[in-house]
Amino acid sequence: MNRVLVFGAGGVGAYFGGRLAQAGMEVSVICRSDFEHVRDKGFEIESGAGNMLFRPAGVYEKCTAYPGTPDYLIVTSKVLPDFDVAAHIAPAVGPGTVIVLLQNGIDIEKDIARAFPDNEIASGIAYIGVYRLGEGRIKHQAAGRLKLGNYPGGFISPQVQYLVDKFVEARVDCEAVNDIELFRWIKLVWNTPYNPVSVLSGGVDTQVISKTPELEKICENLMREICQAAAAYGKELPDDIVERNLEYTRNFPAYKTSMLLDYENKRPMEVEAIVGNVMRLAQRKGLCLPYLETTYALLRSVNKINLETPFSLPIEVVNS
Repeated sequence: MNRVLVFGAGGVGAYFGGRLAQAGMEVSVICRSDFEHVRDKGFEIESGAGNMLFRPAGVYEKCTAYPGTPDYLIVTSKVLPDFDVAAHIAPAVGPGTVIVLLQNGIDIEKDIARAFPDNEIASGIAYIGVYRLGEGRIKHQAAGRLKLGNYPGGFISPQVQYLVDKFVEARVDCEAVNDIELFRWIKLVWNTPYNPVSVLSGGVDTQVISKTPELEKICENLMREICQAAAAYGKELPDDIVERNLEYTRNFPAYKTSMLLDYENKRPMEVEAIVGNVMRLAQRKGLCLPYLETTYALLRSVNKINLETPFSLPIEVVNS
């Protein structure tokens, strides 16, 4: 169980794939934007947990090019409504392949489970600040923890436990959990407020949000609505989770959220996975969550307009 294929090797995929390679696993990657650079030179990863040069066993643009089938296919691509992950990974999925969804959001596993009913599906949550600096260059800024569990939950298979053990061997704080959905809700308590607010407030980092009472209050209200939605699905979150997230962010280094980085680079934002799916789950239970519904409507509009507007360089760069 040592062959790993990472689909969507951006910051998250390159970092965790590199750590698995350090544990002796054979890690290959699918990447498109910097395919030639990574194929020739690998990934240079700058990290407080130890810098590394990650030279994947294989670098491919599509899953059709991957020879054979992997033991683990780790999906780290963004969750976007118009991107059919199942169709893209299908050529590499074999009878024994464990599909690991290391992605943001809630209610994201169903399509993959339907497409591959005979394969084991694992769901994973990454707590990490990591981003691309350029071709093949990754900056790991903070954190770096993982939680992995079988989908739909209730048990931990030997295959998932083996992968967890390999991450731990590579000095990654990784834990196997029985109820991965609970931890998806817990992560949303941070993700659903700070990602959209960082964009909708004009493009600010988390420190600006924490130091602006009006913006932090919006985040707090969104957090409380997430807790209501989770409770409607039988997921009781810790009583102090809102206060702990607010305090954590106040003491966290100034950080541009992944959604803000996508907005600035005119990439699609994960509006549905992080906000829309939560709203729809809440509505199915008859909940009215005004902050969440307002945030979704505004963010969806901003995302659409941003993608339709041509990219332009700052005037000082154009004239240089």
